[in-house]
Order: sequence, then structure tokens, then C-alpha cells
Amino acid sequence: MKTLLLGAVAYDPKVVPIWDIIRDYSNEWGLKLDYVLFSNYERQVQSLLAGHIDIAWNTNVAWIRTLHKTQGKAKALIMRDTDKNFTTKFIARKGSGIKDLQDLKGKRFGLGSLDSAQAAIFGLYYLQQAKIAPNIVEFNSPDACGRGTNESKSAKSDNSSLSIVRFNSDLGKHGDTGRSEFDVLDAIKRGELDAGSIGSSTWIRILSEGSYPEIESFWSTPGYCHCNFSVLPSLESSVQEAFCEMLLSQNEKRSEPLIAKMMQMEGLNEWIRVGEAELRDYDVLQKAMEEQNLL
Repeated sequence: MKTLLLGAVAYDPKVVPIWDIIRDYSNEWGLKLDYVLFSNYERQVQSLLAGHIDIAWNTNVAWIRTLHKTQGKAKALIMRDTDKNFTTKFIARKGSGIKDLQDLKGKRFGLGSLDSAQAAIFGLYYLQQAKIAPNIVEFNSPDACGRGTNESKSAKSDNSSLSIVRFNSDLGKHGDTGRSEFDVLDAIKRGELDAGSIGSSTWIRILSEGSYPEIESFWSTPGYCHCNFSVLPSLESSVQEAFCEMLLSQNEKRSEPLIAKMMQMEGLNEWIRVGEAELRDYDVLQKAMEEQNLL
């Protein structure tokens, strides 16, 4: 069997030890595997489609783009258990009086990077579904954090529409760094925004750290799925299955120090197969990306 080449995006230094551990485990297990790191998901998707890599560790946005480019023929094999039931949280300062979506009319709302499902795509989609933002005034922050800009401070809209301030931090990483979500949090904390959207993983993190005690969540999207290992149908089915079995076998070894370390860094308790239910949980994202011209 040839050596499988897996692609992943280098959004943080920790990705190197993560993939080193998975590569070494796979080779010892009997499946020859190596990996290559990309600086952005767009290049990774292109490389998968061109056959330069065999497997891609894709965000949900990268997965939908891969699915779109292959006319629905690409396959999602495995994901983390924590990739299920992901949500986007709408947040505001405590005592702001914002309790539901209708309270956002006439307010200033922060979105993260436009290619981040959790920080921006779902937030914008559900605002539009609620019909409270038919005339969105959208700003792209001229610097990374939007601090001290006249745009963000003057973004107050009339009483019927919603002003959107977008923080396009680390485009190409699809929100993996979380940077744009913290830009939104900081802008709300400073009073430059009334509310905003962040991913549930960031929300859980700040709750555990106690780092933004003045901010609360007032609304949550329905659950959706996040990352998965994506392949083209041209990859032999026996090889696909061998890759799945290799990853799933790690679940029985999660108490071993090296596997436990990898799972902790990658944010999972176990690997799971992608089934029909998980695939359906990508449907709303695909619709949102079509509406936002992100395909």
C-alpha cells in the first residue's frame, strides 16, 4: 500500500505534535501515513481536488466547498465527537436588555471572519432568517481588531435595521484560531458593540476561564457539525476503511499518555464515523454559504 498523504492547516503550533502522533501511530498500526501542512483551507481544498493529497482534515466550510466542487461526490469519513452539536452563541453585556433576537433591532452586532461558520456565517444566516436585518450595514474593520475606528463606533443603525461590524481576522483559517471571536468579545466589553456571535467552543472556554464575566449568552443556534476527514471517491474504499479503523482504534487507547495528549490537544474524547445524521447537520451551512456567495 502506498503512503497516504494527509493535509491539515497550520493554525497553531500544536498541530505539529498532533499530526506527528497520529502519523507515528498509523505507521505502527500498519497504515503508511504522512502529512503536509497548509497555511489556509482554500489551498488545502485545491490540493485534495487536484489529487496532491489523499485525505483532508477539513473545517465544515472547507467540507461544503469540497462537496460543492465534486457535485456531491466527496465523502466525509471520520470526525471528533466534539464536532457534533456545535452551536453559535449570540452574546451581549449583562444588563444590556437584549434577551432575544428581536431586541437586536437598531443595535450594533459583531461578526467574526467571513469564512468562519461559527463566528459569522451562521450568525448572519439566522439574523436574516429572523427578518430583523433586511438592510445590513456591513463594515470591514481596517485593522485586525477594529480598535479606535470611527466605523465601529459610528455603526449605530436606525431602529428597524441592524448594523454589522465584521472582524476579518486570520482569513483562510475558517475561524480555527478563534481570533476574530475574541475581537468581537473585546469590542462588546469596550462598549463599541451591543452584541455579537461566537462559537460554542469559545463560549465554553471563556466560561471555564472566567475571562469575560460581564458578558452573557442570550440565544443559541440549533446544533450543526464542524470538522471531518474528507476524501474523494477515487480513493480506494479499502484504503478509506483502513484509515477509519486506524483512527477508531485510538479510542481504545485513549488512556495511554501519548494518545491522551493528542486527543486533549485536538479537543476530542473519541473519533466517530460520519453517518447520515451527521451529514444532514451540514445542510443548513450549505444553504447559508450559497446565500452568502461563499461557494
